[in-house]
Amino acid sequence: MDTMIGLDQLLLIITGVGLILCFLAFIRLRRHVFSGLVAVLLSVSFTGMTLVVTKDVYSYRHLADEQLVARVFVSGKISQQFMVSVDTVNDEPLQTFLVMGDQWQLDSRVVRWKLAVARLGFNNLYRLERLSGRYQSIEEERNLARTIYLINLSEPVDIWDWLRSNEYLHKWVDADYGNAVFAPMVDGAQYNVYLGRSGLFIQAENPIAVKALGSWSA
Repeated sequence: MDTMIGLDQLLLIITGVGLILCFLAFIRLRRHVFSGLVAVLLSVSFTGMTLVVTKDVYSYRHLADEQLVARVFVSGKISQQFMVSVDTVNDEPLQTFLVMGDQWQLDSRVVRWKLAVARLGFNNLYRLERLSGRYQSIEEERNLARTIYLINLSEPVDIWDWLRSNEYLHKWVDADYGNAVFAPMVDGAQYNVYLGRSGLFIQAENPIAVKALGSWSA
C-alpha cells in the first residue's frame, strides 16, 4: 500500500500548520502585545504565501493514470475561421475562442521531479496552458494571422515560473513545456483530450471528428 504523500498534500499539511500558528499567535497577542504582533504578522504572511502556492499547484494535474482533461467543440462555416470551445472539466466555465487556421492546438506545462524527489512520492504535474490555431501550409503559417489564447492563468506566485528561474533547483525538478496536441477544425467536430503517462493525446468523440481525423491523417 502506497503511504507516500504528494506535493499537493504536503502543501495542505503546511497550510494547516500555518493556520494553527496563526491561532496561537493571536492568543499570544492578547498577553504580550509586541511579541504577539510580530508572531501574528509572521504567521499570517507565511500562511497567506502557502495558500497562494497551494492554489497554484492545485491547478495542475497528476501525470499518472489516464484521465480526461478537456473537451473541445468546433463550429464554423467559414474556411480557416472557427469558434473553438474548451471545457477543462474542472468546474471552470466553458471557454470559447475565435481560432484562425486549419487545426486547433492545445499546449501544456509540465513539472517533472528528478528520481531522488520522485522516490518521496511526488507525482509529475501537468496543466493545460494555451489554445492556438495552426495552418496546414507552411507558407500560410508564416504569413497569415495567428490566434493564441491562455486558457489557464497562474496565481500571483507562479510555481512553474519560479522553478524554471531558479537554476539551483534544476537538479531536483524540471519545469518546462510539455507536449502539444492538435487536430483538424471541422464544423461540428467534438474531441476529448486525455492525459496519460506519456503526455496528452486526442480521441474523436463524434462521427464528424472521426472522419476529420481519418481524412487528415490519410
